[in-house]
Formats: sequence, structure tokens, C-alpha cells
Amino acid sequence: MYIKSIESLVAIANEQNKKISDIVIDIEAKSEKTDRQAIIDKMTSYYDIMKESVENGKKDKFNFVTGLQNECVDIVEKFYKAKKSILGETVGEVVTAAMAVSGYNACMGKIIAAPTAGSCGIMPAVLTVCENRGYKKEDIVKSMFTAAGLADIIAQIATFAGAGGGCMAECGSAAAMASSACAEIMGGTPEECAHAFALSLSAVLGLICDPVAGFVEVPCMGKNVMSAVHAIVSAELACAGFKSVIPPDEVVLAMKEVGDGMDERFRETAKGGLANTPTGRAIAEKLLGRINK
Repeated sequence: MYIKSIESLVAIANEQNKKISDIVIDIEAKSEKTDRQAIIDKMTSYYDIMKESVENGKKDKFNFVTGLQNECVDIVEKFYKAKKSILGETVGEVVTAAMAVSGYNACMGKIIAAPTAGSCGIMPAVLTVCENRGYKKEDIVKSMFTAAGLADIIAQIATFAGAGGGCMAECGSAAAMASSACAEIMGGTPEECAHAFALSLSAVLGLICDPVAGFVEVPCMGKNVMSAVHAIVSAELACAGFKSVIPPDEVVLAMKEVGDGMDERFRETAKGGLANTPTGRAIAEKLLGRINK
């Protein structure tokens, strides 16, 4: 995308009295030398795959390489269906969906990497719960362009790779994307979408990537769940009028600084954090010894 800052993207949207999504759709249509509807149709197909991954992740029985947490979706679904949650039904849907897709990915199911496979549960959880709450599918699909347009600034300046910036780059970016989309779905202005993005990302700066035994299961699934809930809260804060004190573009710059300075132990190497605890090392020794026999 030729736009190099979130500030510029918001300014263009305001000048043309359009949503950020419309600006991004126009840019993509021109780049691909096609019409808007073709671009929207393609994004709709991505959203449909996201929805399928939620449903498949809920109904399929997981068979993780680690053998750990195979019953995770059943466990949380039973809890929320029992109406024991303080936060209620909506949070239950988000938690279950994020866990379902993240687990489905770990079992090699078909997912949409948004922006990465390791963070694939976040966007589907947020978007599908919006549709379940009565928001129109076409508006949800359009909001995905807002998420993509803002995320493109991260791609230009920082990274989506856990190996480059820890889980801040994966689940942090996904949460920011989902939050901006959710804000637009709720009727947020371009500024509010940008602030949702910034609020979500700024709260997870420094989040490490520490997969136990190197598998995208522990603590990855939990991070997908927490990030999805966090994304919706950030969107609601932004739409309520709460603003990020640090401008969105500066938050992305801070993200790059933090990622560049992060110790390699915390960048997807499974050498630090939870992966380096006594239990984490024992799990790795047992699993990797079994796999390598």
C-alpha cells in the first residue's frame, strides 16, 4: 500500500468522508486492476473460511502433538453453557471461538493467517461474535479492510513474525487488527478505529513468544483467547471516546523498538519464558525425545 502512516490513512478517509475500509478497497481495486466488488468478494471468501474454522474447531476432536489440552474447547464450552461466567455469554463465545480456531490450526486445520497462523484465532473470534450479535456480514467483511490497511503500516515499519518481535508481533498485531475492525463494525469513526488499534497494541508491547517444546499450543492458545477479548474491550474504549495518548503511528514505532531490543530467548526460540521453566523443559525433553526416536 502506498500510504505510509496511519495518520495519513485517517486523513484521507476524513477528506473523502469515507470509512478507512472504503479507502483500502479502492487502493486494492486499483492495484489489482479490477473493481471493488471483486475485491470485496475475495475478502468475503476469507471471512467464510474464518467462520468455518470456528465451527470446525468446535466440533472436531483435537489430537495435539503434545497430547496436552485436547479437551480444551469442550471444557470452556461446558463452563459457559452452565452460565457460571461473571462476564457472560458474549465473552464465552469469544473465548470458545478463539480457542477453537487456535487449536484447529495446531492440528493442521485450514485457517486464515491474520496476520499469522499463530494468531489465527483472534480475528475470527471477534468478527463472528459481531455477526452473532446482529451486525451485517457485509459490514463485517468491509471492516477487515480497515484491519488490513492499518496492519500494513506494521508490515512496513515493524514485523508480524514472532521470531522478529515476539508474540507482540503476532497476537499483538492480530488484536490491534481485530480491534480496529470491531470499532468500525460498531460505527466508529476513522479516528476511533485508529485509536482502537493503538490502544490494543500498546497494551501488549513486549509480549514474548515462548512456545513450550516449540509447538504452537502452550501458551499460544491462551494468548489468542486473551487477545480476542482484549481487542473487543479496546474497540469499546475507543468508541466510547477514550483515546490513545501516544499516537497510533508512534505506537507502531515503539513496537519496532521493543521488538528489535528483545532478547532472542523470547522470540519463538523456545529457550525462554514458559518454555524454559522446569515443567516446560521436562515437556520438551519428553516430547522431542519421543518424536526423534
